[in-house]
Amino acid sequence: MKIFHTILYAGLGLMLLSFGLNKFLWFMPDFDFTGFPEADHLFKSLRFSGHEPTGKGYIMNMVGGSEVIIGLLLILRKWIPLALVMLVPISINIVAFHLFVNLPNLGPALLVAIVNGYLIYRNWNAYKGMFN
Repeated sequence: MKIFHTILYAGLGLMLLSFGLNKFLWFMPDFDFTGFPEADHLFKSLRFSGHEPTGKGYIMNMVGGSEVIIGLLLILRKWIPLALVMLVPISINIVAFHLFVNLPNLGPALLVAIVNGYLIYRNWNAYKGMFN
């Protein structure tokens, strides 16, 4: 079971690190939003600022930076409870984006949310102080 959990931490960390760095360097192709104009518009408005698609939006930089930090914490196995709590709003927004405006790409979003939820459950003793 320990190997399984190590794979989950490392896999989620690598996924977040790669998608976080992609928000700065854009080395991966964007999702295909063909047939989903709302998703295309929302994604471009988060990625760019202004009317022209040349300016950088600050939201993607903030989310990307958070994903890089969380990914590194998970890979290095440092401050795991903090990293998992930081990931909750990001995973909720990823699921909400794909659920409401781009349903075909919901799979990876659900994977991140489910793994995050499972790892929070696994580390539940670290969170008991927050609920007293």
